[in-house]
Amino acid sequence: MRILNLDAAPTDPIERIMWLTGVKEKALAELDEAFRVAYYKARLERRFDAAIAAGPYAKKRALAMTRAENNRRGRAIRWNDGIDATSTAYDAS
Repeated sequence: MRILNLDAAPTDPIERIMWLTGVKEKALAELDEAFRVAYYKARLERRFDAAIAAGPYAKKRALAMTRAENNRRGRAIRWNDGIDATSTAYDAS
């Protein structure tokens, strides 16, 4: 079963490439948003190490995603205040 339905793609090869590029950019943007929220929630649940091990992103990128999601939510969480202090994935000092 295919995830994407590409029936609406243009038949001209150049137009198709341009169209597919737009689809790829949109899909990646949606995936990044979903990963950002997932890493954020994993960090809140003190499961950040496991999330890094299971996910496709390195520690630095995953931390950036959690900061971005925290900023989007109005900086509700202060990460260096003891939340997830047992994690070895980042410096909590």
